[in-house]
Amino acid sequence: MGGLALAWLTGEGIIVYRWVKHKAPPPPGALLEASLLFVALGVLAQYQPARTAAALFGWGIDIAVLMQVIGKEPKVTPSWPPLCIPDTQLMPSKTAGVPCGSAQSPASSSSATSTGTGGAKKKIPTPAGTKPIIGQR
Repeated sequence: MGGLALAWLTGEGIIVYRWVKHKAPPPPGALLEASLLFVALGVLAQYQPARTAAALFGWGIDIAVLMQVIGKEPKVTPSWPPLCIPDTQLMPSKTAGVPCGSAQSPASSSSATSTGTGGAKKKIPTPAGTKPIIGQR
């Protein structure tokens, strides 16, 4: 089982190397997919006559992936660092977002409960026929 575990660690290292080359952390799905393949090979390796074949298959996968990674320029542009979520958006999405430097901050947007000079709260007028919110005078 040692040869298969070493092949799994080598495969994970290749995945991490590939994503570091992209200047981004590896996504959990990429590491999970490789781990699931080696877990399946580990289950197969529990059968004594298939142990060598499972380890050789794991090393073969590592060599095939390594031949695809080494010497090639990354073609994928990772979305790292991720975009910031603007104040007007509730959930993150891949298509919407703003660069983190230009995101609206709560301090820069005008607020209805802003403080005036001296730290005293300004009085906010309420529409006719409604009760003021607790804390307003």
